[in-house]
Amino acid sequence: MQVDIHFKHVDTSNSLREYATEKSAKFSKYLDGKIHVTWTFDHEHGEFISHCHVVGSHIDFFGEAKADEAYATVDLAIAKVEKQIKKHKEVVTDH
Repeated sequence: MQVDIHFKHVDTSNSLREYATEKSAKFSKYLDGKIHVTWTFDHEHGEFISHCHVVGSHIDFFGEAKADEAYATVDLAIAKVEKQIKKHKEVVTDH
């Protein structure tokens, strides 16, 4: 799994980088093969925004979250992407 992390209007934080990388490891239990996860962290109007883009073989998922804390946005974005992955798995197995 390859994880890229970008920061816009936010100081680079190693702890946030490690937290996002650690949480992104969850995707490997749902998906097989090569997985590329791109995180973009932004700070606008007093809120932290995180974008999570997961690309794999024949899949492309995206999650975005806004909150007062950067770590909370990571958890919310991961939950949104996991929901999309689970829905996709249900569609594929029921088909």
